[in-house]
Amino acid sequence: MDVSIRNEYACQSALNGQWNMNDAYSTVDDCKKMHEVSWITEMHNSSDALADIDPVSAGFDIDLDGFVSYKDSLLFLPPKERGAFRLLLNAWPKVVSKEEFSKNVWAGRMSDQSLARCITQLRRALASLGVVQIDALYGQGYRLAILSDKVRRFSTVPATVHSRKSDAVKPHAALIEACIHARQLLELRSLDAFSQAESILKNVISKAPDYMMAKLLLAQYVAERAFFDGNIQRSQIDEALGQLKIVQDAEPYLQGLQSQMGYLLDCKWHFDEARVVHEQALQMFPDDDIAYYRYGWHLIYTNGSSATVDAMRSAAQLNPFSPNIAIGLVRACACANMDPAEVLAQARSAYSSHPDSPSAYVALLYTLAWVDPQPEIAHAARHFVQKNRYAHSLTSRAVAYILARCGDHAGALEVIEKHSSAHGIHLAALIAMGMLDEAMIKVKAAAETGFGVLPFSLNVPECAALKQHPDYPWVHEKVFSRMPKK
Repeated sequence: MDVSIRNEYACQSALNGQWNMNDAYSTVDDCKKMHEVSWITEMHNSSDALADIDPVSAGFDIDLDGFVSYKDSLLFLPPKERGAFRLLLNAWPKVVSKEEFSKNVWAGRMSDQSLARCITQLRRALASLGVVQIDALYGQGYRLAILSDKVRRFSTVPATVHSRKSDAVKPHAALIEACIHARQLLELRSLDAFSQAESILKNVISKAPDYMMAKLLLAQYVAERAFFDGNIQRSQIDEALGQLKIVQDAEPYLQGLQSQMGYLLDCKWHFDEARVVHEQALQMFPDDDIAYYRYGWHLIYTNGSSATVDAMRSAAQLNPFSPNIAIGLVRACACANMDPAEVLAQARSAYSSHPDSPSAYVALLYTLAWVDPQPEIAHAARHFVQKNRYAHSLTSRAVAYILARCGDHAGALEVIEKHSSAHGIHLAALIAMGMLDEAMIKVKAAAETGFGVLPFSLNVPECAALKQHPDYPWVHEKVFSRMPKK
């Protein structure tokens, strides 16, 4: 095998007994250089921003706990983004230098890459307000601009995250921080992280039952578990949807509400209802990357082809720092029947952009196994599992497929037996081993549950052989009976 290909597989480090994702691609420095260039070249036209309205007059407020609100709506910002925004608000209309960000937000331990990422995430979080922009000034720093014409135009705005009007008392700062931490845990998508997030959110809700963001995040937990390991009951999905209806009555403009409802409806295979709320989410928050991301998965479930790629690309453009979105784009390209070489290029790009993400690494191995199965890929997957307890259960479907596709059938069967599920998560591995009838048995059992990840499995190219099975028409009717009308 060519040496460059071996490097792509990250097998050199695996063969040496040390798994290190950075050995697969030497791109960390390249990423840093990219952000340095972004700092130098990024410049926004602020011709619409006038200096006659200050942040307080525009509706911004910083409370004693350091949380920022806009027109009585608490902005749900992670700590770094919140600190950076406070700095920009307090400095307005002056420029905040990199040194000031480093000293006041990062305690002197800031990199250009981390600041660029923070500003991008902050812009995304503030986009739905439509009244501010953050300008990058070459050689100086960043400056907050108030779009005064839009402040006058919008007398009221949807609550970005938490409306004080719906709560008698603002939640304690510690509870808000706990929810931010829980959301970050959900992004990790490990069993341990899921368990911690669930415990945190239930504790927050017990202390602040009217805090709607906690209910929204708990519904997200249910949907993520339903997709990634199937360890959820249908009744939990129904209960989560019921809680979201309560949230909708209290805060109908809470960002993420509609797309989360659509995500849960997709888990129940109510694709017709899901399509409506996904489209509502995009109409209400056209700059929400998560809305595009969840809509992209909806289209994968319903075989949306090229539209799936468009949705995922929109999500990636809005948030280039999310490995989960980058991986979603890889899957969208594969499900849209793009040339395998193009899909592989997308997987390489995802890992190159997120070299510290275990999920991006496994997605690259998975795509390599699909395109050009080699024993070295299986070796890298086995080594990954040995070194990463966190990822084993949630990536068992990927690891089983990699092993099966690369000829290690015994290893694949061991993974399948250890992580068996009623939702047919290992169909691709069974099909790769030629076990089509066994796979169909799993499919029919999963179809009977009436919820779960089966629609995704049926639409990925590595499971295409199932559609030739004589029992597939029954399965299709069972799973896709509630498809949206064209």
